[in-house]
Amino acid sequence: MDRPTPYLTAHSKILPHLFGLLATLKHTTFRSLQHRDYRLYFAGQIVSFTGTWMQNAALMWLVFDLTNNPIWPPLLLVAQVGPTLLFGTFGGALADRIPKRRLIMATQVLFLTNAILLTTLVALGWASPWALLLLQFSNGLVQAIDLPARLAFVSDLVPRYDLINAISLNSLLFNSARAIGPAFAGIVFVSVEWLARDGEAAVPVSWGASACFGLNSLSFAAVLWALGQIQTNGMGSERDGEGSTWEGVRYVLARPVLGAVLLLTGALSVFGWPVMSLFPAYTRMVLGLGVEHYSTLVSSLGAGALAGALLTATFGTIARRGWFFLAGSSLTTLGMIGLALAESLTVAAGAAGLLGAGLILFLSTGQSVLQLSSHDQARGRVMALWAMTLSASAPFGHLLAGAAATHFGVIPVVMSMTVGAAMVVVCVFLFTVLHGWTVEDTPVTQLQNGPSQ
Repeated sequence: MDRPTPYLTAHSKILPHLFGLLATLKHTTFRSLQHRDYRLYFAGQIVSFTGTWMQNAALMWLVFDLTNNPIWPPLLLVAQVGPTLLFGTFGGALADRIPKRRLIMATQVLFLTNAILLTTLVALGWASPWALLLLQFSNGLVQAIDLPARLAFVSDLVPRYDLINAISLNSLLFNSARAIGPAFAGIVFVSVEWLARDGEAAVPVSWGASACFGLNSLSFAAVLWALGQIQTNGMGSERDGEGSTWEGVRYVLARPVLGAVLLLTGALSVFGWPVMSLFPAYTRMVLGLGVEHYSTLVSSLGAGALAGALLTATFGTIARRGWFFLAGSSLTTLGMIGLALAESLTVAAGAAGLLGAGLILFLSTGQSVLQLSSHDQARGRVMALWAMTLSASAPFGHLLAGAAATHFGVIPVVMSMTVGAAMVVVCVFLFTVLHGWTVEDTPVTQLQNGPSQ
């Protein structure tokens, strides 16, 4: 009688454990994907987000090549997020008055039109820096309407008990696309250069950029198809049309918990995210290393962000949200302390990973609290305030950190921002642990019983 080989014996033991792990992930980390509409939404978004980040990376590369001026990429960033800060309340009001699926389909068509126009202008050699800035600003205007609607639409696609998981998976796909999209852009540029090279003549950057913009145009087919297949329209209640565009502000002012979440989110974003914009100077001036080591820091922060999203998706619950707030702000602060004290790339990369994980733990939890604590007729406007908070904090913090580092050096700026992040930790501790914030005394219960007077 033949005996089983060691190879087969080992695999017979490994496979059951592997299938068990996959089953566990399906029912915990990725449980929101069991809902058909959210599964379609997730699939369409990950393709579209990857194309968007590919376009953003190519656009920054192109505008710097056209101007040879480092101020232009930040200007494009401000042009993209600025309209959300200015018109986010209007976009939130539309999300509460118009079926969200229909509104998102309209914004995606506008994004597609903008991408096609960008592809055409660059391919024909008609794109100037000011034309790119204008197109980016128009994209930002559409985003001011699209972002609140997409954020609020998630709560219509899954049951409430899976909302934290769905929001965490959204963070997962967003950060995955942010890592994958620029990498694809680099591959496209290299491929175009290899295919189009004529002897020793340099291939214009615009060729690779237009190829990236064209691929982004194609990516919208996935999200439009997915939205067409989704059965949920995203209409909250018959009262959705009531109230002005500033109803979200009044709604939050009447609920101190929501206002505190927004203020703490804005503060941590101002002190935490800008550290990433200091990575180039930090790599060269503090660690004394080159660009390849800079990419290690960026990748480490991205890996930490993915880990934070996975942790929230797997273990995040309503009852644990206070501890996740505290863990997120604490990990962010610890990561910044590690960067300030690091003397080697290994320590700095580990600190960057803690920073990314902490920020995503905090932001995913904050968004879920706002979603769960908002009534259907106001959710779009509340999520517009969330988008406006992030839009205001990111460029303000990046510009301020860059200017300060120029005058005072990288490490003093990082240490100052660490003090600010530590103050957020203290506020979170007072707000969650000492205040005794539990599920019974938050607007989640009020949501089930109707609006509080």
